[in-house]
Amino acid sequence: MESEVTPNTAGGSSSRDRSSTWTSKPFVVVPNDDAVNLPEIAAAAVKQFALSSPDIILTFVSGTRAFGTWKNEDHRAALQKGIIKIINACETWILDAGLDYGLSRMIGNAVRDEQRYRKSRKEYEMFAKGHQQQPHSRHSVVLMGITATALLEGKSDQPLQQDPLGTDPSHTHFIFVNGPVEAVATRQANLAVELVHQTMHVLQKIPNSPSNVPDLAIPSSAAAGENVSEKLAQHEQIPLVAMLVQGDETALDMVEIYLKHGVPVLVVKGTGLMADVLAFAFEECKELGPGPHLEKLRLDMTKHIGRIFPASVADGSLENLCEKLLKCIGLAKQPDKELMSVIASSEYLSDLDSIVLPVIFAARSPSLNALPQQISKDFLLTMKLNRPNLARANVLRRDYDGVVLANNELFEKALLWLGRESFVEEFMEGDIAVHKFLNHSSLLRLFRLADNRDFFVALLEDIFPGRFSQNESFEESLVTVDLNLIIQQLTTLPKFLSMHELSSNYFGLYAHDAFVAERKAMNALMVWAVLMNRFSLAETLLKFCEDPIPMALFVSAMFRGLSGHCDASLTTKLHEQSRNFSMKAIDILDMSYRESSERTFDLLNQKFADFNNKTPIKMAYESENKFFLAHESCQIWLTRLWEGGIKVYGPTDSLIPSEAKLIISALLLFPINFWIQFDSKEFLKHQEADNAADINENGSLHNDVPLEQDDPVGRLLRNISRHGDPMDLSSPKNNETSEATLQKLEDLSLLESRLVSGKPTEPLSLNVPRKRAPPVIRYHRRRKALPFWRKVYYLWSAPRTKFWMFQLFYWVYLAIFSIAVILPSCNKTHLDAVIFIWTAFGVIELGLRTAYQARHDFPVSIRRRVIEIVVTIVFVLAAVILRRYSGLVRPLYTRALFATGLLYMYYRMISVFFPMNPDLGPTLYRIKRMILVDFVSFVRLAFPFILANLFVLQAVMYPDVPFGVETWRQGFHRAFFTLFTAFIQEIDYTPRCEATRIFNHSDTCWTGDYADHTCPTLGVISYVLNIQYWIIMRLILMVLLSALFAATMIKVKEDAEYIFKYQRYSTVLDFASRSALPPPLSVVGYLFDWIVACCARTKRIDPGHRKQLTQPRSIKLIDRRSAVIRSNESYSYWMGLTKEYYRKKAEEERERKVPAEQLKKINALSAEQSTLRGELAVLGEKLKQLEGTCTTLLDFEKARFSAAE
Repeated sequence: MESEVTPNTAGGSSSRDRSSTWTSKPFVVVPNDDAVNLPEIAAAAVKQFALSSPDIILTFVSGTRAFGTWKNEDHRAALQKGIIKIINACETWILDAGLDYGLSRMIGNAVRDEQRYRKSRKEYEMFAKGHQQQPHSRHSVVLMGITATALLEGKSDQPLQQDPLGTDPSHTHFIFVNGPVEAVATRQANLAVELVHQTMHVLQKIPNSPSNVPDLAIPSSAAAGENVSEKLAQHEQIPLVAMLVQGDETALDMVEIYLKHGVPVLVVKGTGLMADVLAFAFEECKELGPGPHLEKLRLDMTKHIGRIFPASVADGSLENLCEKLLKCIGLAKQPDKELMSVIASSEYLSDLDSIVLPVIFAARSPSLNALPQQISKDFLLTMKLNRPNLARANVLRRDYDGVVLANNELFEKALLWLGRESFVEEFMEGDIAVHKFLNHSSLLRLFRLADNRDFFVALLEDIFPGRFSQNESFEESLVTVDLNLIIQQLTTLPKFLSMHELSSNYFGLYAHDAFVAERKAMNALMVWAVLMNRFSLAETLLKFCEDPIPMALFVSAMFRGLSGHCDASLTTKLHEQSRNFSMKAIDILDMSYRESSERTFDLLNQKFADFNNKTPIKMAYESENKFFLAHESCQIWLTRLWEGGIKVYGPTDSLIPSEAKLIISALLLFPINFWIQFDSKEFLKHQEADNAADINENGSLHNDVPLEQDDPVGRLLRNISRHGDPMDLSSPKNNETSEATLQKLEDLSLLESRLVSGKPTEPLSLNVPRKRAPPVIRYHRRRKALPFWRKVYYLWSAPRTKFWMFQLFYWVYLAIFSIAVILPSCNKTHLDAVIFIWTAFGVIELGLRTAYQARHDFPVSIRRRVIEIVVTIVFVLAAVILRRYSGLVRPLYTRALFATGLLYMYYRMISVFFPMNPDLGPTLYRIKRMILVDFVSFVRLAFPFILANLFVLQAVMYPDVPFGVETWRQGFHRAFFTLFTAFIQEIDYTPRCEATRIFNHSDTCWTGDYADHTCPTLGVISYVLNIQYWIIMRLILMVLLSALFAATMIKVKEDAEYIFKYQRYSTVLDFASRSALPPPLSVVGYLFDWIVACCARTKRIDPGHRKQLTQPRSIKLIDRRSAVIRSNESYSYWMGLTKEYYRKKAEEERERKVPAEQLKKINALSAEQSTLRGELAVLGEKLKQLEGTCTTLLDFEKARFSAAE
């Protein structure tokens, strides 16, 4: 054997230029010796080429001189595409003849184009990311030619001598085999098989071999009791598939060798030559079966061979070919495996991997397919090729023990590789323990090793400028510190993930229990998927979230936040992804609302600990998800909170409006008995608790499942969660070891198993402290009579009542303020003092309310409130000072200050009270959009015209006016107010001005036509300049502004409704958190709260009663209804509902694709019909020729017969 040779030694004595193309490629030479040791040569080739272990090897069998054109060029291109697809998906070796001819050239051309693409892609990545950044790694291209040197030297023994062939320049490695062509064919096949064996053999002996190479030590008895040789086991670890495309007699010899070694052969029917012959023989034999049909099959094969290879009839090799075909078919028939498959040449060859994989699986014995290592390797191969359907059908059904779906390494690869969402879903369906896979180290590894992390790096560079770059690896601080900062900046949720808790759960030291640990791990995994912009993976993970609606809202908020930290080209896409998850939350909520409205309202009331104890409605509001808040169930929830458990009697078309009844009842009190009712079911069930105590200090009201009907598992979990987990590592009182946690989980498992089996549940000894269960609150539908004082309290505590009472008192305040402003300033009146005191009380109420809302995390803009408070305080102080010291400024300025304050108070009333009106609320949004968007754009466009004509018209029409303030006033007045009216009178001739006309300008320095500089100078220039300005402003820009307003009205018509319903949440909560008495009476309520606080500080009132007495009743009801501990059944319900939602979506998607698939099938049938018509036309022509020939022969025979007579 020669490993390094000169060109002449390796390639013969030919001096052709193209013969030197292979000299620079790695190659070995196999001598022409029958005693040559092929295993040693294969081992030497593996070591010299230093290639990585392949995932799959494809060897192509075809002819050397016998290779025809393809019947359909699209099929040839599809095969090239399929080969490149496999090369890019996994480590693949392609073996062929290595010649610059036929199939080898076709494969070489495809590889050449792929290498050019990779080179250009590499240059682009280095240009875009910088020269220090390593380009994206790809699987190496190994195109190995096992070439007969006799063909290169032109020593072929074929009848027609032809020019010698060259090697294909796109091949990466060569093995040159000396000897005659006939002998080389069998050596090529044997050498390909030995390459597979020696590759695994050599890799096992290399020190520090990759850990992912499985142990190939196969026991003598397989799973089914069948003996398996070690060599065969090594062969099966690297799949080898032979593909027959066209081919001649030597190709048939190679197929026979491969079948003898147990290598599956894939015959591509329709390519012509030997492939069609073998496909015909195999299908006919498979259809007819063994027995008496063999002679008929032999006769049919003889005709078929004779038609395709007419030379075999002449040289007498026809019978020999028939015997070889029958022998190959006999070798392909195995009792427990299939070694030969036939596929038709078509455009589906582009999915060559989906064709090859079933061939590989079917060619193995059941004993080998049952080996755990083989199952894992097959699953990894299907995952690399991204064929989840084949993995389910051919691999997972063999994994009876569930070993594959419990493998954390495979699960990690499914997460890291792009487009493997179906495999991730299989792992999740297999109930993989995510918390046993994910800790802070594995999460950091996901960030480091993920495919296409450019998006995440760009996000880090935007949020933390200068700290991260493309060519640096992530430090541990990324997940321990920076990750929560990123989440907080995107969603306003602080400390969302706890790496300490995540790692503790990984090691079994649960902070709560295994269920909470799994949910925490899913949260971290979802965050990783979103930050890597893996939208499809996030969709898949959502299917298995215990809280799908809060999680969907959270993901929607994250995508919305990401849109502000990315390139403009991705902003629209991220907004669409955010909207998509928002719609998922809405659809799931809608499904639940239609099935069980009470369960839906319980969810909306629920505070989720994973999301900083926020309810879904609050999460939607903080993430500006107006679509979720606009859902019917959310609006009903807001309406119930708005009404506060009260309803007004009487028909809606009554002469007295319901709002008037409400105000009269609140003021006069006695109409409560016949106008107001308190029978809302949502609030009646809390009345007994109101009479006893407002809310339990530690516990909560369980209204998800009644306590007396709850399941034992739910009671046990609530008992554990109520007393805290003894394994909480952050607790200084932790004296319990991990055995206690294990004992607790064993008790849970035992209890669940008893419930499933139907056996009576016995008391268990749990390692948790026991406390007396809270008393069961029984809810009665019987209406109880309320004391009158409680009716008054409920009425004045309702947000609806507060809204109208605050508005009524505000109108009174505005009326007094308006009178105080319009009265003469010289009159001394006490109205000013009333205004000052009322405004001061309003500021105090606003400040205390803002502090309360900020402390309880209400949806309020602190900055806007602070500005409003400061402005109001400054107004009050300034007004008091100017009134007290009237000589400081002119009384007119004081009056202007009061008028400005009154104007602000009127405008403030619009922003506070009008948004709750279903008609005025959307209209206000439209007006706001017109002012802030359309009018601002109009002003920016009109400002240059106004500014230019301000100077131009003043300079031309009044050239002699002395420069001063009047000049600026006059120019601004004319330029700006032209928006509203045209100053036609300025271009009119007047007798007063004509009397001062100057006829001789030579004796004076005067520019205008009149001695009076207040008279406008008129002329052609003045007319032209005024006309152009009026046309631009009046006929163009003003019309444009009207068009912008009209377009906005149409565009935001639907959006305005969503905005109104979205802002309704903040308005309702704002009034729910207000004091029952409006200013200035609010001082009474705050004085009462101060007295209660003093009593509580002196311990005369316990904290629970203080909360009951001072907290607004609506907020108390929200808190109580939010404190719901959900049962296991509730979690299962929401997960099942999510899966049902995805099932319906998948069904809708399939129905949507039906027309396209039908059209595709119709087009395929039409194309096939056209082909058949062409073939029938050819057959018709041949039939006509045959009829003509028969007619000629018949005439000839008749003539000869007549001559003989």
